Amino acid sequence: MIKVGLLVPSTNLTVEYELEYLYYKNILKHDKINCYVAKLDYSTSYKQNKIEFLKEISLDSTKKVKQLEYLGVNYIASFCTSASVVSDVKMINNPMDAILEEAKKKNIKKCMLVTPYDAILGRKIKEALEENNIMVSKAINFNLLDTKEYFEFGRYKLENHITDNYIKEYEDIIISCTNLPTLHIIENIENAFGTNVLSSNYCVFNKIISLNNKE
Repeated sequence: MIKVGLLVPSTNLTVEYELEYLYYKNILKHDKINCYVAKLDYSTSYKQNKIEFLKEISLDSTKKVKQLEYLGVNYIASFCTSASVVSDVKMINNPMDAILEEAKKKNIKKCMLVTPYDAILGRKIKEALEENNIMVSKAINFNLLDTKEYFEFGRYKLENHITDNYIKEYEDIIISCTNLPTLHIIENIENAFGTNVLSSNYCVFNKIISLNNKE
């Protein structure tokens, strides 16, 4: 049995929801992988100061890594994309690194970028992609603030917003943020437009799914 530790911001409602989806679909195997969630703490609210919030959960991740290691986990994954690009503390196996790795595998060079962030954080994600030779041909930032709004937006509105705004010239699609449910819409969008769709959760969970055959 492989033990996987998940570092998840305490404001995030989505990672466990996506995890349940993967087990339900038998994409993750109950007899192969057990997941242990460690919630990342903060003192500054996201609404008060986004950058400080992200730095604080990144810093807390170093403490939670030690707790997960005490449980004897074989692999640890982090779930906060924006923290991956704004904090000096690099979170282990973070979403941005996973996105870049998956984009390289799929030869993604150009994309429409979709985020729930404001323009400042959205620009930082855009810069991180373009520094790694992925041109952002279109950026959409929804500027969501409330964590429940993130969750509901991903479940019920995100797919329509993408399909309403996408044109073929944008080529592929990258969705940034682990607090947006995306796993249930990726196949639909790929089939509709014949394009690659990457999301933060898809890319991080893909690395975990690959452990199914490594026991």
